Order: sequence, then structure tokens, then C-alpha cells
Amino acid sequence: MDYSNIIEKIRKSIGIVYMVKDNDILSKGSGFIFFKKGVLITCNHVIENPDSNISVQFPDDQKLIQAKVMIRDEEHDLALLKFDDNTREPLEIANNDIIREGIPVIFAGYPLGLVNLTTHQGILSAILTDATGVTTYSIDGTVNFGNSGCPLMSEDGKVIGVVNAKRMEHSDLLNKMGKQKIGVISLHGIDLVQLFQAIINNVQLGIGYAIPCTYIPKPHDVTQDKKEEEK
Repeated sequence: MDYSNIIEKIRKSIGIVYMVKDNDILSKGSGFIFFKKGVLITCNHVIENPDSNISVQFPDDQKLIQAKVMIRDEEHDLALLKFDDNTREPLEIANNDIIREGIPVIFAGYPLGLVNLTTHQGILSAILTDATGVTTYSIDGTVNFGNSGCPLMSEDGKVIGVVNAKRMEHSDLLNKMGKQKIGVISLHGIDLVQLFQAIINNVQLGIGYAIPCTYIPKPHDVTQDKKEEEK
């Protein structure tokens, strides 16, 4: 299928989320405008460093825009950011009736340090529910480090979830290595823990995960706007 028209439509609403300290970029992820102009959705782990400032950037503008946290949902690893730009349209939400295992999906973000919007396609391979009742979407598609916070969409570019590249099924050995402190082991000046953690972050088995839209917390002003419309 040709997605060129869909990508052209959504690209201005999907941005890079940077964590910046002393003019240095410490980390980055993806995010997209949702609910209303000036509100960006991303994953909470993308912005969890408390000593850094948050900036967002869009593919048609090199300017960094400062952003502030509106809401954090640590349980579902989601966050809402507020930024000052009312020129970009929010992405549309998909109808729940279309969401079922096996449907084709696309997701667009900024994986592996790229600064150009990159779109992948796949299928919604499974709808998972854990012991606590929390639902997660499993994606048969190439999700990479940096995709966290980007939109999971139906073929027509409507949002069904938020991609989470950090949620990966690791072995016990990889989990133990991921928890080691940097600086513990080095060889010829190379920090081996940092090297192993970089490898772990970029392990890609062709399976990705996303949090359904139903878990995205609504900002209070959006809830109020909806009530006003219903009057």
C-alpha cells in the first residue's frame, strides 16, 4: 500500500522529544500531538530525568521548543507535555471497532538517533492482557530505541496506541546487565556496562509493543471542553 499521502498528512504533528542539560542532549524519544493543539503525548520514561529540561522539535522546523509536563502516568508509562505552538493539528483517534488482532498498522517516529521522521508498517499481532487487567498491543514490526512515544496508527493514519520501545522481553541475563552501574567494568578505556546497555537498548527481535489510546490521560481542559460541547 502507498502511505505517502498519509505520511504527508501526519508528519507535522509528530516530533522529537529531547532531554537537554547545559545545552547537551542527554536522550531523546518521539511524541505526537493529541487531544488539542499544543499538547504532546510521549512515554514517561522518555522524560524521566529530573535534572533535565524538555524540548520538542518537528520535521519541518529546526527550532527547539521548550515543553513542560502536564500529566505523568507512571503505571502505563505515558506523559502529556504542553508546548507553545498552536499551528500544528492533533492526530485523530481511530474508532475502537476497527481494533482487532491481525489489522495492518503503521508507526512513525525517530528511531536510532535519526532526526528524520521514519515510518514502519506491520500488523497488530496480539492484544495482551496481564494479570492486573492492563492491556498491551503486540506489534509485528520493527520498533527500535527512539520510537518510544510515537503513534501506533491504523492504515489511514488514525491513532490506536502509543509505541513503547522500552517494553521488551529480555532474558534474566540481559535484565541483570541492564541494572548494572556504569563505571563498574572497563577494558582498555571502554566502559563495558555502557557498551552492553547500548546493545540491549538496540536488540530488535521484530516484536514491538504499544499502550492503547484508552490509557492516555486526558488533560482537564480537554475534559471541560467536551462537557461544554455536550451542553
